[in-house]
Amino acid sequence: MIDRVPAMGVLVDYFTADSEQSARLALSGGPEAANLPYVDCKGWLVELDTLAAELSGRDLSEFGDSQVLIDDGEAAGVDRAAPETVAALAAVDDARLRAYADEELLDEFEVERMTSLRDLAREAVRLSQGMYRWTCV
Repeated sequence: MIDRVPAMGVLVDYFTADSEQSARLALSGGPEAANLPYVDCKGWLVELDTLAAELSGRDLSEFGDSQVLIDDGEAAGVDRAAPETVAALAAVDDARLRAYADEELLDEFEVERMTSLRDLAREAVRLSQGMYRWTCV
């Protein structure tokens, strides 16, 4: 179930990059500042692997852990999502997204965000890129 408690003061974006070096560029200003494709997830605390597990009907233990790529030690960090997570999310079809949204009574903006994340995962898989999460407090 999606936790809809707003994250006060936490900025979160998911993005794709062609290399870890490119992903590191997002640390200081986020993926938008680094000109990387991203989905704005500010105020949304759902972990990508949790979402992928819920949408795919698989157990969370089937997904690998995200990996800390870089952390400034104060407020910002970039994590790489496990490839299994990205692949599972990319495989979710529109009918499953809609059914999940109906089951969870999600608002339209939440459905749009999930669809955008799924589409970003599909692009990462298609281009053999990594999918990352940028966070900043």
